[in-house]
Amino acid sequence: MSLDQLKLFLAVANTGSFSRAAQVSDVTQSAISKRIFQLELQLGHRLFDRHGRGATLTDAGRVLVRHAESLLRDADQLAQVIGGELAQPQGVVRLAVQASISWPLLQHLYSALRFEYPLIRLQVVEAPTRQVVDLIQEGRVDLGVLSDWGQDVLPQTEVLFASPLLLVGPPGDALTAAPSVDFKKLVPLPLIVSPMPNGARVWLEAAAKGGAWSLNIIMEVHSVHLIKKMVCAGWGYTVALSESVQDDLAQGSLSACTIVAPAMSQNFYLSVSNLRKGAGAVGVIAALIRRWRP
Repeated sequence: MSLDQLKLFLAVANTGSFSRAAQVSDVTQSAISKRIFQLELQLGHRLFDRHGRGATLTDAGRVLVRHAESLLRDADQLAQVIGGELAQPQGVVRLAVQASISWPLLQHLYSALRFEYPLIRLQVVEAPTRQVVDLIQEGRVDLGVLSDWGQDVLPQTEVLFASPLLLVGPPGDALTAAPSVDFKKLVPLPLIVSPMPNGARVWLEAAAKGGAWSLNIIMEVHSVHLIKKMVCAGWGYTVALSESVQDDLAQGSLSACTIVAPAMSQNFYLSVSNLRKGAGAVGVIAALIRRWRP
């Protein structure tokens, strides 16, 4: 088994097609098919179900994806390991971050990496809270930044900061034009929110349960970008972190006010994968995240 075989395997897994994998890998389709067949013989398991629409992973294939990504990531770091402590940290760092704070966090990291650590390459996955937890537990990322759900089961987790939650409405909305709004006033509002167990949704449901209220949730959407578009169009309201809407508020495409009675805030956490232990380039990115305060 070779690293090239694993790279071709991941190319097929990520594209779902032998032909598309051939295009992105600059290898003929027949060559990829032969290498995957050899890999299946070596492992004693079929890795893909082939069909007219492409190829889908088998159970064995899904297991191999996790381990292949880890092996290739380790291979990318070999030069740094052999060279020992380099004068300047370098290498690939994989970061999973919750969508609600991904843009402001990346703005902070981009400036530092560009000018202070140009040899570190960041690979970013923007994902819902539950998926961030899964990625860290499976060792598919080195670091994760997530909110109030799942932090108790993750390795090396520390609190970063707390951020207030806002009621967000369309531009010119009378309710969100006020400095604050009581929670009970947002209960009957048409709400567009992320599905459970997103951090803000967890707090919303807990506050509603505490007051014996039932929220009027008209749609659940996995995309922060889409939720903001829907609210801007006047479809309803959402509850969001101030960081996730600060640019929209500045541009006047959304309006927002603080939620009180009870006041609501969301904690954010940094988790470091047990496979990395926060060393080298991973330690640098972790330190930069700790320095960030939105």
